[in-house]
Amino acid sequence: MGLFCLLVQMSAAAERWQIVVLPDTNYNTPNALPTLADYHRTISQGLTIALTNADFDVLNLHYLGLPNCMLEDCSTLSDQAIQQAAKRSGKEVNLALLYQLNAFKQRQPASQKWYFSLSGRLLDLQSGAQQDAFTVDNWVNYPTKNCIGDCLSMWVNQNLSLLAQDLGTVLSEKLEALPRRFHYRLNINDFNSAEIQQIDSYLKNIDGYVADLLLSDSQNTNLTPSQNINRSYQYISELTASELDDKLEKLNRQYALPLTFEYDNTQRQFDIIRTQQTDPWGTFSQLITDLFPSSEQKVAPLPITQEPSPLTVMTESQQLAADENKKALRDQQMWQQASGINTSESYQQYLTIWPHGQHFIQAKAAIKAFQDDKNSWQQASNIKTSHAFQQYLTSKPTGKYRIQAKQQLALLREQQQREQKQQENKTLADDYYYQQQNYPEALYYYQQAAKLGDVSSQYLLGKMYADAKGTEQNMRQAENWYTQAAKDGHSKAQATLGFMYSKGNGVNQDYSQAVNWYQKAAQQGHVNAQYNLAYLYSLGQGVVKDYQQAAYWYQKSANQGDADAQNSLGKLYERGLGVTKNLVKAKKLYQQAATQGNQIAQLNLQMLNN
Repeated sequence: MGLFCLLVQMSAAAERWQIVVLPDTNYNTPNALPTLADYHRTISQGLTIALTNADFDVLNLHYLGLPNCMLEDCSTLSDQAIQQAAKRSGKEVNLALLYQLNAFKQRQPASQKWYFSLSGRLLDLQSGAQQDAFTVDNWVNYPTKNCIGDCLSMWVNQNLSLLAQDLGTVLSEKLEALPRRFHYRLNINDFNSAEIQQIDSYLKNIDGYVADLLLSDSQNTNLTPSQNINRSYQYISELTASELDDKLEKLNRQYALPLTFEYDNTQRQFDIIRTQQTDPWGTFSQLITDLFPSSEQKVAPLPITQEPSPLTVMTESQQLAADENKKALRDQQMWQQASGINTSESYQQYLTIWPHGQHFIQAKAAIKAFQDDKNSWQQASNIKTSHAFQQYLTSKPTGKYRIQAKQQLALLREQQQREQKQQENKTLADDYYYQQQNYPEALYYYQQAAKLGDVSSQYLLGKMYADAKGTEQNMRQAENWYTQAAKDGHSKAQATLGFMYSKGNGVNQDYSQAVNWYQKAAQQGHVNAQYNLAYLYSLGQGVVKDYQQAAYWYQKSANQGDADAQNSLGKLYERGLGVTKNLVKAKKLYQQAATQGNQIAQLNLQMLNN
């Protein structure tokens, strides 16, 4: 039964993460911040509460022989020193959450703005692997110059409160990139020393092995090689119980040892026993056979000389009662199996076998609950808003998809913060660029917004490098930022790149690249890109000469009132290139362009009238 329960186990959850909270070695503490003790106390306590509420076990630092960062300076603690301290302590600690607070004032003293950023990274104390854990940051506006202490306190408390809502989900997602840690007890019973060595070597070479600790060993110097040994390990692996069981099964084939594996899920314990191996599915089949015996099964006859004892003879009513008891017992056993597996399929299987069983109402209710949960999750997934995911979490406190809902909430919040930060930097940059014409400051904030993916800022940053505003002219940087914006669909950036490649302005002249970027901008309705694309088609530069395509794009640009396009399209109609020759249309187009002051169109119209 123990092995059967392992096989039907859908997934094995890792043990609770053991974690310590420390300031990062590289943290930045401006002089204007409160005292170091207050700084550490606020953040360490806030993160500890958030992590504890998120089902992490937060260990006291003195357990690991580490300094108390609320009282002492922890800034010299390197990653290696933390790992060594954890190893020396002998405690089962998995992770360190290293936090960092940065703060700086807006670059113009009179602006009265502070920018705070709280970030964290995870350090795996067993593998040394690292992952960024979280980042929360934004500007803080305040009316007086000397409120840094109060502003920081309010900002930290507010953002720690936000972190507390989803820190467990955020970290769970980040931990997926770190090696998993599952702790098991392995008992190896009744093997001689040679076999023990084989098993020990195999365990240490299994893919996913992390570490082991010998807990007990019956071996002593008086044992002979033929005498058997019992040994127990604390075994740490990246493998779930079912995955580790699959690996252990291969031990039989590698060393041809007669082994049986039993797993206790409640104790997370494997027993490797020296006995004949049994087929787990055969065990399950026997269980079903015992619960539901076939009518064709034959009962071994009693010996002829043996007569039934009068004490064993039951009345018909007693026999019926015994049969009912057996039936009720089989019903109860199957229900316990179904509720132990706790899936819609297991309850449906129970109803198939016991359609009128004593638990059929509970089974139907469980199936309905699973279906309602699935429907609610599908509805939230289709809407994809914070409100929808939060509504799912509220309405389904034990839902199957709670982890996914929390992950989506965290991602949406992270996206919202990124967009907010983009907008804040973009607003500052626009204010400096358009209102104050302070181009160095505008350049700085456009850079911040551009790095966060703001497409408009990427284009404007490229333009500043090209126009030498706030910096020296740098066409390589201009092309780089134009390209980033163009790849994200910014039509002005695409048209500008097309012009740069067409003229060889800051880049090597490349008509095919010019056509590529003009095409993308023209399809978005950029009037100049439409004209320039038509012009390249008419000349056959970067593409095969095609007057029909030239006429098509000249028409698109002319419809938007571009005088040059109207004149060029009029010339095609006058000559019958790519279109049917039509002097009436040519004249009309020349007139439209001439009215806008296009001198070439005025000359063409005069020549056509003559």
